[in-house]
Amino acid sequence: MIKSNKEELLIGLIGDTHIRSLEGEILQNIIEDFKEKKIDYLFHTGDFTKYNVYEKLVDIFGQEKVIAIGGNMDDSKISKELPKRIEINLLGHKILITHGEGGPNNIIERLNKRFDLSDYDTIIFGHAHHPFNEKRNDGKLYISPGTPTDKRFTDINSYGYLKISREKIEPNIIYL
Repeated sequence: MIKSNKEELLIGLIGDTHIRSLEGEILQNIIEDFKEKKIDYLFHTGDFTKYNVYEKLVDIFGQEKVIAIGGNMDDSKISKELPKRIEINLLGHKILITHGEGGPNNIIERLNKRFDLSDYDTIIFGHAHHPFNEKRNDGKLYISPGTPTDKRFTDINSYGYLKISREKIEPNIIYL
C-alpha cells in the first residue's frame, strides 16, 4: 500500500469531517496547509459522511496518497469501499488506523479490548472528536486528529501531522 524510499515522511491527519463537501473555508485552509507542507500522505480516520468528500481528497492528493478508513457515520458507498481498519509499516514503525466506537469517553480502553495492540507502535483513531496525543506507559503512541468541523463531544476543532523517521514518530496537533 505505502511504498517510500524517503528517510522521513510527513503525514497529514484528519478525521470526523462530517461534511457534505470540501467547500468550507476551514477545510480549504487545512488542505492548503497540507499542500504547503508537502505532505507525503493523508490519513483520514473516517466519518467523511459523504463519498464525494473522499473523492475530492483523492482528486487533490492522489489515490496513492489518501489512506482512509470508513467510520460509523459514513454513507454506504464509503462503507463498501473503505476498510474499517488499516495496518501499515512505515520506516520500521507498525501503525494501526481505525475509527473507534462507542461513546467518546474511554475510547483508548475500548480500542485495547477490541484489538490486540501488542504489535503496534502507534494507534491512530477518530470517532471521539476530541484531539488526543499521548504516549502511554506501554510505549505506544495514541493519536487522534480530532475534528476540524464538528463541535459534538468537543469544544476544540483540530487536525494533525505525524513526522516519521526510522528513529522516531513526532506527532503534532493543530488547533483551530
